[in-house]
Amino acid sequence: MEKKVVRNTLFLTSANLLARAIGFLSFIFLGRILGVTAFGHYNFALALVYNFYPVADFGIERVILRDLAKDSSRAQEYFQKLLPLRFLMAFVSMVLAILFGFVLGKTGADRLNVCIFGFCLFSWNITQLVAGIGNAFEKMEIQSFLAVLLSVLKMIFEIFIAFYWRNVSLVLMGDVIGSILVLLVALRLGQKISLKFKIEVDLRFWKKVLSESWVFASIMILAVIYLRSSVILVNYIKGAYFTGLYSSAFKFVEASILIPQSFALALFPQTARLLVSDKKKLLGNYFNSLAIIFGFSIIYALFFYFFSPLIIKIAYGFDYLGAVPVMKILAFASIFFFLNVLPGNVIQNSTKVKNFLVYALLNLVLVFIFGIMLIPRYSIEGAAWAVLSAEILGFVINNAFVWKILNEKN
Repeated sequence: MEKKVVRNTLFLTSANLLARAIGFLSFIFLGRILGVTAFGHYNFALALVYNFYPVADFGIERVILRDLAKDSSRAQEYFQKLLPLRFLMAFVSMVLAILFGFVLGKTGADRLNVCIFGFCLFSWNITQLVAGIGNAFEKMEIQSFLAVLLSVLKMIFEIFIAFYWRNVSLVLMGDVIGSILVLLVALRLGQKISLKFKIEVDLRFWKKVLSESWVFASIMILAVIYLRSSVILVNYIKGAYFTGLYSSAFKFVEASILIPQSFALALFPQTARLLVSDKKKLLGNYFNSLAIIFGFSIIYALFFYFFSPLIIKIAYGFDYLGAVPVMKILAFASIFFFLNVLPGNVIQNSTKVKNFLVYALLNLVLVFIFGIMLIPRYSIEGAAWAVLSAEILGFVINNAFVWKILNEKN
């Protein structure tokens, strides 16, 4: 069993790394082809709509994984009953994204781009339903293949459209087409685990699932909004040009988070067991893990701090050199991005997870306050300082909460 867990973890992690690498390469090409201002419009649409992906999921994937891992015979029941719910949640999320787009968008183009990219929520939400059930069957290759396929298709459509038309709205339309094609493949792969496309509306079942998923959804929603809040604030306060500059540097930090996330994922089952059986040993393991991640993050931060001008020139070109100071600041913020991944293992396995929502909300409020204070005065460098400040405070808050959990009696 342990070999299977390790195999699935490595398989899924490798696929996600590949998908991230492909997506990051596409991101760099788009930055060069579109130019700074158009690139800023593109990043605003992504930053805003991606905040509503966890709203569409609403923690249901975690419930699927938990329940079907215990009783896989109910897979078809969950699939046909959750299909209409997932579609409904995607619709609600898209409407919310569009409303926020009209409020936060600086131009009509921004609002149109949000509307277009919002349609990806439908295909993504159904695709994740199939992948989530596959994970419950320990068929991690389904989600792995779909993640890589989506990145490949998006890269093909995005670069082709950007190169010939240089239109952000058309590029985002390519993303929608790519996500629909991946959905069709997902439904086909679902047949391998005996899933038949059938729709059943069961309000009582929906109520039960949502009552159990909302806690996980809340934490994920707050985390995703927090991650992209600085991009949204820069666009709202400074406009598309500065959003393009800031996003070019911030993308390196965002992409690198997968490294500590993979490490945390590998430790998750062990954390769950030790939290119940041996908190003292878990505390020792936790400090050792922090030390390992800290050592790696220091190397990572120093590399990006000293080589940021070269990295920006090679990746995006001379037009983006204004992002170098941002990358230097975010290099040190990445240390705390890395370290702040580990507390989630303990918190999500604890019975105190609901209590943590207040702290997660506080951290989100802080990054908005810092951003509103610093961006008007220091421009995109102020946004980076806001992120660094919030990450440092988040590290203190998260570890104080973990310390409380690990030192309380069972």
